[in-house]
Amino acid sequence: MNRKTLIAVGVLAVLAIVAVVVLRQPEKGEMVGEKPRPVPKLAAGAFDTLTVTKGTSTTTIKREGDKYKITAPGAFVADENVAKGAFEVVEKLEFGNIVIDQKAKHAEFEVDDKGLKVVVKKGEQVLAELLVGKSVGGNTLVRVPGKDEVWQALGSFKYNFDRDTAGWRDKTITKFNQADAEKIELTSANGGHAVLKKGAGDQWSVAESTVKIDKLDGSIPTCIVSVLTSWITNEFAEDAKPEVTGLAKPKNTITVTLKGGKTVTALIGNKKGADDYYVKTPDSPQVYLVKRYNVERLDKHPIDLRDKTICDLAEADLVEVAVTHDKDSYDLVKDGKTDKKKDGKGNNDWKVKKPSGITLDSTKVTPIASGFKDWKGTGFAEDQSQKANGLAKPKAVITAEGKDKKKACSLKIGDESADKVSYFAAVGSDVLMVPKWTVDRVLVKVDDLKKK
Repeated sequence: MNRKTLIAVGVLAVLAIVAVVVLRQPEKGEMVGEKPRPVPKLAAGAFDTLTVTKGTSTTTIKREGDKYKITAPGAFVADENVAKGAFEVVEKLEFGNIVIDQKAKHAEFEVDDKGLKVVVKKGEQVLAELLVGKSVGGNTLVRVPGKDEVWQALGSFKYNFDRDTAGWRDKTITKFNQADAEKIELTSANGGHAVLKKGAGDQWSVAESTVKIDKLDGSIPTCIVSVLTSWITNEFAEDAKPEVTGLAKPKNTITVTLKGGKTVTALIGNKKGADDYYVKTPDSPQVYLVKRYNVERLDKHPIDLRDKTICDLAEADLVEVAVTHDKDSYDLVKDGKTDKKKDGKGNNDWKVKKPSGITLDSTKVTPIASGFKDWKGTGFAEDQSQKANGLAKPKAVITAEGKDKKKACSLKIGDESADKVSYFAAVGSDVLMVPKWTVDRVLVKVDDLKKK
């Protein structure tokens, strides 16, 4: 190889080295090393405590192994899913760029000093602090207290921290596997008592009761177990006194015995306002407020176990419906002469027996006649006096007769309930609560029955 060739090879080698060095150098303005972060990266074991301030509410949540508890402003059980989600956000926290460093924009971005503040600790040592602001474009704006820079944190996670102390607490009142329920015991403050047991095929039966129960309403035990399986409170009643809650001597005590002998008990206290009840469990001083809907499904007394069927006549089996209701009294009967059902629904079998001279609109029969199949009350009136419930002089009497005359049924309609949802109705000597809409579809105006 001659001298010129050697020089050329040497020059090419130098140029190659220079090219590699240049290519590996960062561009102007590009940061060398790890990308900057407003707070250090924290692995799962690096911290064990979060203190979250929302407005005037500051809550401290501590992780112990795989369990979470609230240590301030009081000692409470934390909602495991909520707490776990917040801790995982801190562990996975990644950042984009600085969005702005103007203090005047802090309030607009919800990261001013009054914003949602999260402090991350290991014991009492503070590892990181962040003000968590609004979500923008699927990411979250954050700021370190005392600094002006507003950062873009990756992901939308403000909702994981945006809650007061009640929002961090476990709201579970009772919880168990529904299939494990084997026995239900009801104990009323007035001395009522009943025991239900689950047998083969998950069928419930009455083992004992202070009220005679000829036929069990099978929906009651199923409903009680369903509510208690996963019963969640709406809010906590921290300062309510026993004389207010009525839980020192509860109106009703419901105990479910599970496989293995464990029991779950709910105590039902007084009503608060129109929609809430005080409730608790015997193994904790915590008092809860629960909506009326769930309490009414659970708060059953021995009399409530009785079957509440008012009538069970299929439309095809009906031959007469008679209603006594002032000027809107009527009597519908099956014609018995019409074999061909012209409208395809069987309605042309019917005619108006009373009042006379009315041509029936056949389309108005089905809503009436279909209402007698599996017609049930929702419960028994607390006061079984007919006089007290407007039944001494009822506003209406409804009678239905089937092809089998033994299946005839009759009920008297009394006053509306205080909430205007039900009527008091007398079936024999029993006074039941009957949904208003199921009665009103039968108590139609005579004029509405006429063919126009």
